[in-house]
Amino acid sequence: MAEEKVEQVEQQAASKEEEVATEAANAAADAQSPAGATDINVAELLETTARLEAELTEARQECAEITEKSQRLAAEFQNSRRRQDRQLAEEMERVSAHIIKRMLPVMDDFDLAFAHAPAGVEEDAGQEAWVEGFRQIQRKLRGLLEEEGLTPIPTEGVFDPTIHEAIASAPSDSVASGHIIEVLRAGYMFKGRVLRPALVRVAL
Repeated sequence: MAEEKVEQVEQQAASKEEEVATEAANAAADAQSPAGATDINVAELLETTARLEAELTEARQECAEITEKSQRLAAEFQNSRRRQDRQLAEEMERVSAHIIKRMLPVMDDFDLAFAHAPAGVEEDAGQEAWVEGFRQIQRKLRGLLEEEGLTPIPTEGVFDPTIHEAIASAPSDSVASGHIIEVLRAGYMFKGRVLRPALVRVAL
């Protein structure tokens, strides 16, 4: 809509300038006609020429102003479009983060289920296929979420309060002070931002 309006204004300005220029050209042609062909009032002709030149100058100035205005409108339209695209992308990202965050408890349930599976269940020929089927479901779900931008938070090494949440601490003979001893719940990032910090236990 904005582009059509700009184009229409430019066409009107160009038409006005062309009309004034044509009238001025006709007046000049009349002035150059052979002597005696017509009765010419020189003073009136000069006045007409001056008026047409003034109108032409005014039309050119108006055309320049309209061109500047049209360029400004076009720039404002492009900026508005970019702003709307950015806002739409941000809103889509917020919605995606909200949905993915609601799916994290399902990931937690899979982790807990496999962590507390009965001893020897995976060695049982009758249960092995059943367990592997659930592992495939877990891998498929994790893969889908990672394709959307989900990444697990690293939990090895030094405790980092920006991505980890310490809910307990304890002395350790094998782990240096300030390092993570145990992960109690996995944490995740979504497109570079912390979606949920990892719950950990830290060595004193």
